[in-house]
Amino acid sequence: MALILGVSINQNQGHLVYALDDPYIHMAMARNFSQHGVWGATRYGFTSSSSSPLWTLLLSLTYYLVGQPNVVPLLWNLLLSLLDLLAAYSILSWYKVPPAAKLIVLLGIILLVPMPALIVAGMEPPLQILVSLLVVFVAARWLSGEAPGSARRDSLRLLILAPLVTGVRFEGLFLIIVITALLLIFKRWLFALAFSTLGVLPVFVYGIISVSKGWNFLPNSVLLKATVPDFNSAGGMILSLFIPISEHVRMALHVPAVLLAALLMYIAASGKGSGARESRQLMGAIILLVGLAHLEFVRPTLLFRYDGYLTTLGIVLLAAQIPLVCPNWPHLSSLSTWTVPGNIAVAVLVLALAFPLVMEGGVLLFQVPQCTTNIYEQQYQMALFVRKYYQGTSVALNDIGAVDYLADIHCLDLWGLATQQVAQARRNHHYQAEEITSFAQQAQVKIAIIYDAWFAGAVPADWQRVGTWTIRNNIVAGNDTVSFYAVQAAEAPRLVQCLRDFYFQLPRDVIQRGPYLTWGDHRANR
Repeated sequence: MALILGVSINQNQGHLVYALDDPYIHMAMARNFSQHGVWGATRYGFTSSSSSPLWTLLLSLTYYLVGQPNVVPLLWNLLLSLLDLLAAYSILSWYKVPPAAKLIVLLGIILLVPMPALIVAGMEPPLQILVSLLVVFVAARWLSGEAPGSARRDSLRLLILAPLVTGVRFEGLFLIIVITALLLIFKRWLFALAFSTLGVLPVFVYGIISVSKGWNFLPNSVLLKATVPDFNSAGGMILSLFIPISEHVRMALHVPAVLLAALLMYIAASGKGSGARESRQLMGAIILLVGLAHLEFVRPTLLFRYDGYLTTLGIVLLAAQIPLVCPNWPHLSSLSTWTVPGNIAVAVLVLALAFPLVMEGGVLLFQVPQCTTNIYEQQYQMALFVRKYYQGTSVALNDIGAVDYLADIHCLDLWGLATQQVAQARRNHHYQAEEITSFAQQAQVKIAIIYDAWFAGAVPADWQRVGTWTIRNNIVAGNDTVSFYAVQAAEAPRLVQCLRDFYFQLPRDVIQRGPYLTWGDHRANR
């Protein structure tokens, strides 16, 4: 982390910058809630923009107690990542995994998930990993009856963990549903009712508050990103189930690879006499079922943000099975057994399944500093520009995080996370130039800063584009080029002048183009 942060800060002119724009949405909401009592991306009204209320509340409480230092999400994620490793170590120790295997597993979590990327992403995945590890292990141990001395405490732990699972991310409902199903199979009827009730409580409470504010029951970030089956016909439903999962497998090959490895280890452990009610087998069943739901409904994203918890669970489960499947590992005397063709085949298969994770996670580890530079050169500079010239005005954006965090504006979110009318129009597939014009007029927007590629054919004809910024070596930004539009014709001369004034404040690697460079008799040269 010291190395990655050193390189990142050096590349970003001494600034600590997170590797995505999304963490700044949480930071803006946390600041507004702690300072103004407003749960919103801006201080001017409620917005249902976060599917991780627990993370936003944690940041908000920290801001309330210690102020608003930019480093808060980083420090929390450093601490939570250490707790992730401690939890994984404790689980492996409980299963008597050999020390050498524990070392490999913990290094694998750090380097392949990879932990530094999740830390610098500045969001909730380290907290989600911690809660997921604990709830899966505790549920499996309690249901198996392997620790009768801890049974009462484990049942209490499960009830405490249930609301945290969904509070940290609403996709935690997958875990709640699967564990509840197991509780019912084991005929723990009353406990299943209590566990499921506490598990859905954060979603229900949030939904009631959101609806009372005129928003949807679920956050816009969930409604706009999740894949939903088509129930209009049997054929449509089958296609709508098959197409997303095949697309998601292609986009995140490491997830099905880990799940397949977990399935093979489940089968191998069964062959060693491990019954379906053994705790490691129960953990395997939970992970496999949750993984299938995750692949179906959750679209993969950058920096392993949504699937870091699933990858970590899979790695820990595979290691926990080692004492059962390979009881003599890693003693040298057991190497003779690898002359058996079946064992060689298993070793080759495991290496093949590990390859996608090594390629995707390992490569990402080296890309983290450049990810922060992408955000610094684009969204962070947009925020500085808006704060300097358009503070307190209405601005239209499609990436709202850094701008809402660093500047005080009235924000029209053209992608819909923080503007309900836009989200509704997008969900109804009725979102074209006419709707954008109407929304901009209602919000009295002066300028827009957007990706043209996201609005092909939908940018209003009367908006005047006066310039673009293009970043190099883009990894995480939604597009390498952001465009500046004067929404109101009278605003064009001022926007041109502001972009000229800001010209030399931009990092030198940002490519500037557009009419503002040659407006009138002025020509800017670099």
